[in-house]
Amino acid sequence: MEKLHGLTAAQVQERIEQGLVNTTYKGAERNEKQIIRDNLFTYFNFLNLALFLLVVLTGKIRNGLFIGTVVFNTCVGIFQEIRSYRQLKKMKILVASRVEVMRDGVWVAETADMLVRDDLIRVHTGMQVPADCVIEDGWIEVDESMLTGEADRIIRKEGEQIYCGTAVTSSSCLARIIKVGKQCTTARIIEDAGRLSRARSVLQESLDKMIRIISYVIIPFLILLFAVHVYRLDMSWQDGILKTTAAVIGMIPEGLVMLTSVALAVSAMRLSKRRVLVQDLFSIESLARVDTICLDKTGTLTAGSMSVRKVVQLDPDFPVNDWMSSYLHGSMDPNATQKALINFFGDKNVFSKTDELPFSSQRKYAAASFDRGSLYVGAYQFLFSGGSTLIDPVLKKHMYTGDRAIVAAYSSECTLKKDTLPGDLMPVAVFLISDDLRSNVQSIMQYLYQQDVDVRIISGDDPTTVSALAQKAGVLHADACVDLSTMDLDYDELTEKYTVFGRVLPDQKKKLVQALQKKGHTVAMTGDGVNDVPALKCADVSIAMASGTDAARDSSNVVLLDDDFGVIPDIVNEGRRVINNISRASSMYLVKTCFSVFLSLFVIIVGQPYPFVPIHLTLISALGVGIPTFLLQMEPSFERVRDHFFLESLWKALPSSVTVFICAMVTIAVRNRYDLDDEMFNGIFVLITSAVYLVTLWRVYQPATPFRLIVIGVMGIGYIMACTFGKQVLYLAYSSHTVTGVCLGIAGIPIILYIADRICARIRKHTGKE
Repeated sequence: MEKLHGLTAAQVQERIEQGLVNTTYKGAERNEKQIIRDNLFTYFNFLNLALFLLVVLTGKIRNGLFIGTVVFNTCVGIFQEIRSYRQLKKMKILVASRVEVMRDGVWVAETADMLVRDDLIRVHTGMQVPADCVIEDGWIEVDESMLTGEADRIIRKEGEQIYCGTAVTSSSCLARIIKVGKQCTTARIIEDAGRLSRARSVLQESLDKMIRIISYVIIPFLILLFAVHVYRLDMSWQDGILKTTAAVIGMIPEGLVMLTSVALAVSAMRLSKRRVLVQDLFSIESLARVDTICLDKTGTLTAGSMSVRKVVQLDPDFPVNDWMSSYLHGSMDPNATQKALINFFGDKNVFSKTDELPFSSQRKYAAASFDRGSLYVGAYQFLFSGGSTLIDPVLKKHMYTGDRAIVAAYSSECTLKKDTLPGDLMPVAVFLISDDLRSNVQSIMQYLYQQDVDVRIISGDDPTTVSALAQKAGVLHADACVDLSTMDLDYDELTEKYTVFGRVLPDQKKKLVQALQKKGHTVAMTGDGVNDVPALKCADVSIAMASGTDAARDSSNVVLLDDDFGVIPDIVNEGRRVINNISRASSMYLVKTCFSVFLSLFVIIVGQPYPFVPIHLTLISALGVGIPTFLLQMEPSFERVRDHFFLESLWKALPSSVTVFICAMVTIAVRNRYDLDDEMFNGIFVLITSAVYLVTLWRVYQPATPFRLIVIGVMGIGYIMACTFGKQVLYLAYSSHTVTGVCLGIAGIPIILYIADRICARIRKHTGKE
């Protein structure tokens, strides 16, 4: 055959200048400009800016201090997200798929987006084709399901085209790139779907719902409140603006969205230090909600290393060592099993190999032909589906050892066929291969069960072998195993009855995941091979090994950079910590939103002036919500994440909101009874509201750890100092009588809060929202 040549450096540069570079679509990933844009141009930022400009028009600029909080929140959000983006980008470069390409007559490794048209590349098992190509030497087996929707494997030979994004399931070849980037046949499919299957986020859905509801409410309230203050209470338009602005600011949970983005970004950075790459931030939340995890035996239960424990020769006259050594010589893309066989038999060229059929996850066997016959090596059930009297006794004897049985079979035919076995196939040996369990696998299983996470083992290996290993690893009910190659399948029933699934084909893995999801489970799937991709894309959250195939990594939400399954507890804990703390923070933000709505309704109906001006809410929000929730976001909180995020936060917020509302009613009654001026009234109500927030912090952030108590104590000192030394700025005044009133009000807060909490709990119970 004519020698194949790649491009020269000059030819590559010429194509780069012509724009013929394989620039790939980045899916939903945001860059730095998009991060800045998304943090700056938000509905609430625009609303706060408009309110600030209105306050400026009144001339009382100190009431515009709330814009400082908005600016600070936005800057912190941008800084933390860009910092996380840069860190994760560096990590992605480390695990980025590299393609072997010939440049100036030498094979070099380049990332897919550095390839140009007419490059000569090597394509091999486990990779995704980086661009549309034509095969120039060799053949491969590909999965074109992304393009055709059909799961069947297709053989592509010399002169045939292979398409960008298709997965190579077997063999290797040399191919010439003919289309790059958006010119590729599958470019539109990739652009529409993206490589990464985004994790479903209950948190994001809840935040969107919250923002949508508040957005609908704010504008009508703004108009009605201004009308009441100016036309009904005969206030100046300046005072009307200040009172209305205070009410609207109170309804906006201005820091919550920022806090959520920052918390997830910081979590991703924390996980990166444990060598975990998070490709989708909201997958952290999904991991926290997982109640079922599907594991493959290889790489999770086992360390990935294998060894031949025993060889049982079925034909004493057959030279097994010579045949196996020749079969293994020059094997294309040896997998872990072949490596174990090579370590045992060697790979000497005793007999000259004429052809080779690589292992495929569909066939479950590989083969090589010689001038004196062919040797087939693979799974017993697939080589001898009708059974064998020679093999059955061996397997029966060793079935509970946990060893994997590989069968070698001889045929006198010298020609290989892709999916057809020769009629004269005879078993000649059985190889018993053992897997090494991970040293920490039992503690990992124990942790998962303690966290109410069910474990299912899905493997392509013999179910009895996998079951034995799973039992050693500490998987509960691992004796409930089933062989999916030998029965009619009702996946709903299978997932109900069995824990270990053996001889599972790629499409069956996906169907098992879907059956579990159908029962209401949140499913995590681990995988490292092309055969895992359909299930990885289908799972609620997918976890891949860095040493796995390009297709598996690109399809997963989370990549374990050191292939260490032992970090799973860290990932789950990190997810639970961030989501539980965001839930607590949401409750604190909703306290202000709810009592602002209650007070606004009271003002509109009764015709009383709104009890706050903007600067009061700036102080209350900063010390009661913004600063403490930010500081406490990293606190440990590993309890199981509950469903209905928005409702959970709302029910926690309501008792405190009702307490503030009742305190407002009492304080307004005292003002009307004793004819207190505005500054006296402000002094009483601001301090009482601050006290409600401190009690709420203590109530929401349970258990009360030393750090949490210190934060609450410091916030309390901050309130006292602000109200003492900033009286003039805050429009506050005190007398001996008002101090007495404040003390009595604060003393009554726990009682009111307790009663409100009990009432809310009873309402929740009777409405079925428990």
